[in-house]
Amino acid sequence: MSRSITVFSEENDRRLDRVLERLLPGMGLRGRRRLCELGLATINGHAAPPARKVRTGDIVTIPDDAPEPSAGEAETLPVCREETRSALPVDEVRLVKRTPHLAALYKPAGMHTESLAGKPGISVQTLLTSILDRKARLVNRLDFPTSGLVAAALDESGERQYRQAQEDGHTEKRYLAILEGSLFHDRLAVQRLRLSSRSRVLVEPTPHPDPRRHTSVHPLAVMDGADVIRRLRLQAPFWQGRIPPCVTLAGCVILKGARHQIRAHCAALGFPLLGDRRYGAGFGPAADDDERFFLHHARLRLPAFDALVSVPWLSLLEEKPESAAKRWMSR
Repeated sequence: MSRSITVFSEENDRRLDRVLERLLPGMGLRGRRRLCELGLATINGHAAPPARKVRTGDIVTIPDDAPEPSAGEAETLPVCREETRSALPVDEVRLVKRTPHLAALYKPAGMHTESLAGKPGISVQTLLTSILDRKARLVNRLDFPTSGLVAAALDESGERQYRQAQEDGHTEKRYLAILEGSLFHDRLAVQRLRLSSRSRVLVEPTPHPDPRRHTSVHPLAVMDGADVIRRLRLQAPFWQGRIPPCVTLAGCVILKGARHQIRAHCAALGFPLLGDRRYGAGFGPAADDDERFFLHHARLRLPAFDALVSVPWLSLLEEKPESAAKRWMSR
């Protein structure tokens, strides 16, 4: 036996783990995500991951015997088998740092930075006024699958401060990435990037003369690909394709940045992001709606402002890569 709901029009484009709250009002977000990862939540009869977007009229179903803890137990669903633990713990937008003119917010993977026309749902932008104030406005953005720091100006002075730091080359943005392949030496990508379509940039063979447009890549640890896939819980049916023999945890630094800069530059160097099908990775999600790779904006540094935030998946790796990443982020 099972329980089902029909997706309302106002729920269109919401994540499955959010919509499940109607079926499981006493269960926390972590528990609802685990049900999805166990294949117990379906959309129109098909198992779906927690980040899958629902559409108006979809039928969402769970078994009658799906666990439904009380409010006090909401975040401790009793699933203890190693292979069924979530790779990403409960992950919400939060304030990381605030100064009189600038602030840094943490954006989880699987959330839009800005509200998109025709796509209702939660974004960092929709939460901005409740976390900061009415005058706050975002001054940079991250891709939907990318986690990490997003900057907000609290007034015109803050926006000028951020824009001027970028123009002067005084903004340093540090990212953590998991790349396909074995990278043992620092690399610098200097190629020009050109927007070739709405969804992809083209890496040209000619170098860009502006160092603010370059990407430096620093290997932190080379790891066994199968072991990392296991640790990050990237099993079917939500992922498919070959498993790379080795992957590299790397630190990437950009100064100003352009759309998809790190993704495109790393792929051009021969080390695409793990899971980034758009730029040639061989191992990725089974459906475009579930695009997922491992890129995290860990540190934002400019004159009189320095924000740092770690990423949930880092703790799932072995101790040495985790320690190397923390040292690199903090230095």
